[in-house]
Amino acid sequence: MSRQPTSFDSLPIVHDASLPGIAETVDRSQQRMNAMLESIGDAFFAVDRHWRVIYANRKAAAFVGIELGAGLGRQLLDLAPMLEGTALLDHYRSAMASGCPGVLETLWAPTGAWVEVRTYPTDDGLSVYFHDISEQRRAADALRRSEQRFRSLFEQAGDSILITDRDLCVVAANASACATFGYSEAEFIGSSVHLVDSGFPYDQALLDSLRKGHTHLLRITKRRRDGSTFPAEVRVSRFEDGGQEFFQAIIRDLSEREEAERRLRHLATHDSLTGLPNRTLLHERLQAALDACTGEASVAVLFLDLDRFKEINDSFGHDLGDVLLCEVAQRLRRVLGPDDTLARLGGDEFVVVAPCDGGAAEAEGIAARLLALLGEAVPVGTQDVIIGASIGISLYPRDAATREVLFQTADTAMYRAKAAGRNRYRFFEAAMTARAQARMALETSLRPALARGEFELAFQPRIDLRSMAMVGMEALIRWNHPQLGRVAPGEFIAIAEETGLITEIGHWVLHEACRATQALVASHARPVRVSVNVSARQLAQAGFVGEVRGALEASGLAPCHLELELTESALIEDMDRTAAMLGELQALGVKIAVDDFGTGYSGLAYLRRFPIDVLKLDRSFVLQDDGRISAFDFVKAFVDMAHALRMSVVAEGVETAEVLDFLRAASCDEAQGYLLARPMPLPAVGALLGAH
Repeated sequence: MSRQPTSFDSLPIVHDASLPGIAETVDRSQQRMNAMLESIGDAFFAVDRHWRVIYANRKAAAFVGIELGAGLGRQLLDLAPMLEGTALLDHYRSAMASGCPGVLETLWAPTGAWVEVRTYPTDDGLSVYFHDISEQRRAADALRRSEQRFRSLFEQAGDSILITDRDLCVVAANASACATFGYSEAEFIGSSVHLVDSGFPYDQALLDSLRKGHTHLLRITKRRRDGSTFPAEVRVSRFEDGGQEFFQAIIRDLSEREEAERRLRHLATHDSLTGLPNRTLLHERLQAALDACTGEASVAVLFLDLDRFKEINDSFGHDLGDVLLCEVAQRLRRVLGPDDTLARLGGDEFVVVAPCDGGAAEAEGIAARLLALLGEAVPVGTQDVIIGASIGISLYPRDAATREVLFQTADTAMYRAKAAGRNRYRFFEAAMTARAQARMALETSLRPALARGEFELAFQPRIDLRSMAMVGMEALIRWNHPQLGRVAPGEFIAIAEETGLITEIGHWVLHEACRATQALVASHARPVRVSVNVSARQLAQAGFVGEVRGALEASGLAPCHLELELTESALIEDMDRTAAMLGELQALGVKIAVDDFGTGYSGLAYLRRFPIDVLKLDRSFVLQDDGRISAFDFVKAFVDMAHALRMSVVAEGVETAEVLDFLRAASCDEAQGYLLARPMPLPAVGALLGAH
């Protein structure tokens, strides 16, 4: 006869430090939620099935004399030991065990106050509303002693009160009832209670229970004189007066409470920024779609990740990033059907669930429309940007039979789309799972590899092209996997970059390279420079210069013997900050090189902003020839310009004598490659250095 309210332990509390704009919005939503709970007239608390307190508003905390929040997570009896052995605790336990809501009036001995307690069991525990009814109890006593006193209290009650005879005809209505329903007291008297009830059935079982002295708490939709309705909580009891039977209904308008509950439910199931369904509601909608899928029909799950959101967020700020996300959400809604669900998981990740009677072809059409939509310019601030997206598609029942696996396979396909060049879609294929599992296994093994001593360094000599003598070497990491054997750097360096492990690994490489080079310099009394690759993540660390200084001091290596190799993309991530950091390193005496020049932006103009000593020319750049200008003329002009900028040039990947002669003729300074020397362990480098 009554509906259980939502348990507040199911409400998510989300914090996302990576998106401050979103986190602030969520915090505001959380504050609104707390304000709504505090606005409820009753004291309220909730416990889980282990009787741990998971929420209490200020009225409840004040009632037992504790600070709000101090008792969260503690056992109910630890906070209120005076409950032990009381009818109130028995009532709580009975409600939890039976799963039925109930109401109890009892004396709270510690304060001498009578309270009305309403209990609502949920799947997760028990929600309890209570308020002090001492005044009502005194009013009831006064009613029995004095009709005049009863009439005064009756009229002044804040709740609507109707009293009916045994035939459910109204014999009394207080001022609040008249104001609430729009009838005068004279119009109420003699009318049936059905005048204000929307067809609620007062069945014989209810009447029999009331006659046994039970009080009932009912949820009834009430109707006003103008035809409007409102949800009400009605506490019905029976009494006798002068040998006649009467029923009393105390009616409380629940409009505000139910609106608060509705808004809380919305907060629990929708993204606070875009208003789209969140993960919780998405799971419900997808499961419903799967349950309704029959015959040859399919359900498509499309994972959508915006391609350039981080770049735009960093460039324009988080507030405009939020505006962009809302605009994207509105656009995506417009191209989806009424039966499709669009949800936001967080950040720049969206999911579409679409019933597809046409199978893969229909899902492909949806993906194509989404990509076309995101290919249109989106206004961000004063500029228009094109965002693009990578989409992974998984189909039920072809690719997965459960909701969880559908999400997993769609996510895997999305990463394959991103790896394939972005702004495209990919259907899930079984081979993707094998690759993803292999990659995950490699990542799992990579995490403890450094602590287990599975890494070692190899060194590839660098040769001066004028004297053909060895003048330096590049430190190259090698991973000796205990089961897989030697793992190529191309297989694990990208994983280390993505997971952040590259910072710790790079620290080890820097220290080990400095130690090994100092040992080589000391044993051969020859100036040898070691070149160490530095990732963008390492360069982004505020303490990177101090780390380099520490590695030099720990090894005893002179700064002039260390060269740090940076990629072009790492240089331009934050040009002002990078320029300042490289200036500190150059002042320290360390040399700076740009690795794989020619594969990135390939512009000498931006290099003038940085204190660069060496350009390492990529092999593909050396060998390219477009027919308009010879490779020799192009490289020669490039080398001359680099020399004019006071930079030396090192060619990588030299494998043939023809290329070597080409580079020497172009006045290239140094070279490395298999023709000259392969990567080798430190003792072999020492032997080669001695031979030279």
